[in-house]
Amino acid sequence: MDEKPSDLDCLKPLEAIHSVDPRSDNQAVLDIFKNGANAVAEHHRAVANIKLVETVPEKIFVQFETAKNLYLYSWFVYRFFPVAEHHALTCLELGLRQRFSDVLPKKYWDKPWKPTLRPLLNFAIDTRVIKNECFRQWRDHVNLRAQERYAMERHREMIERDLPQIELDYTLAIPNDHDRDWDYLPILLDVLPGIRNSYAHGSTLLHNQVLGTLELVSEILNQLYDSETK
Repeated sequence: MDEKPSDLDCLKPLEAIHSVDPRSDNQAVLDIFKNGANAVAEHHRAVANIKLVETVPEKIFVQFETAKNLYLYSWFVYRFFPVAEHHALTCLELGLRQRFSDVLPKKYWDKPWKPTLRPLLNFAIDTRVIKNECFRQWRDHVNLRAQERYAMERHREMIERDLPQIELDYTLAIPNDHDRDWDYLPILLDVLPGIRNSYAHGSTLLHNQVLGTLELVSEILNQLYDSETK
């Protein structure tokens, strides 16, 4: 016999519809002690900072804002987190389909029904409409590689010059071609459709690490509908 669901996962009573889900509240406790910030305001600020460019079509913009609202209200209903992630990924598929469905070569999709997320995303990558350097995570990773290389070079210099210590100035850690030689796009092609499919085919996945997915979706949509790219 299945376990009885927690009261937290049932329909909220009317008098509690504005109450914070304790699972969201507990997640923010450390941040509150660290900086004294209003936790729900920080939750709102984080998702409000994710924005689409004005050239994204209105129907896609509205669907993405819906995903952001789902993320926002997950503060009150914790199980909205995966719903927000799923909706963001379906919004991504919608944006890709509207952008490419009329030009998608048969080698990417030769079936009679509408193309799905993976072939559309694959085409966007192959045609360089989507580029590594337009993703914050790629830039952060490249900068980290540059800093690690710079630190190793300075450590080697310290040993060669027989110095007791050496100063590190990470503003001098400028990425080079080797640092930039990291392809983030195959990871996205593998991960994003997998997450989307797991939700679409039924999933009990529950986690709150959704903000990164919203950011990725916004970065892809912004590249798809950037006026220069088009």
